[in-house]
Amino acid sequence: MYTEFDGFSVKKIVNGGLQNNSYIVKNGSKCIVIDPASKIVKAEVEKDGLQVLAVLLTHGHFDHIKGVSLFMDEHVPVYIHKLDNPKCTGEVMLDWLKRFRIEPFSCSNFVDDGDVLNFDDLQFKVIHTPGHSSGGVCYVIKNVVFSGDTLFLSSYGRYDFEDSSFNDLKNSIIVKLFGLNGDYVVYPGHGDSTTMDYEREGNMILWS
Repeated sequence: MYTEFDGFSVKKIVNGGLQNNSYIVKNGSKCIVIDPASKIVKAEVEKDGLQVLAVLLTHGHFDHIKGVSLFMDEHVPVYIHKLDNPKCTGEVMLDWLKRFRIEPFSCSNFVDDGDVLNFDDLQFKVIHTPGHSSGGVCYVIKNVVFSGDTLFLSSYGRYDFEDSSFNDLKNSIIVKLFGLNGDYVVYPGHGDSTTMDYEREGNMILWS
């Protein structure tokens, strides 16, 4: 089921054991896929009869990228922050890729803070939000934020990886995300959606 917004709609797909959230953002018959975590995502796109313009990755951890290769096989461009590309190539975290049978791949489209990505009538702004991962980003389209593993409902991402930083994570959330003007629907990488105003009032990061 799609949730309608102004000029686009969003479908949330929950994948497998780690309950990763993937998203399809569509306008008409064209769409953007965010964090395809399994082959289920490609099946949903095909079921809905959509043309995929791009895949956007919030970060390169194994549990968010398992379905990427199916789109790369069809020459769909894949976007990621350059600091997280080594997680996809296997230069780092190779053991995780092997354990979950993910073929290493390399993205050639790198995003950075402040970038604006235009795909027909779908426009995304990139916010670099390091902390959970050095190359973690959030994608903003109008009044919707796809927050990856940075911001969750009443919580936030873990920070025990080699390139994680609690101070960076807190700054990313309080300064960059909470500093956005107005309210937003927040779609995280795990769990239920929330709103920015709700998190500004009561997220655990405020007392951590």
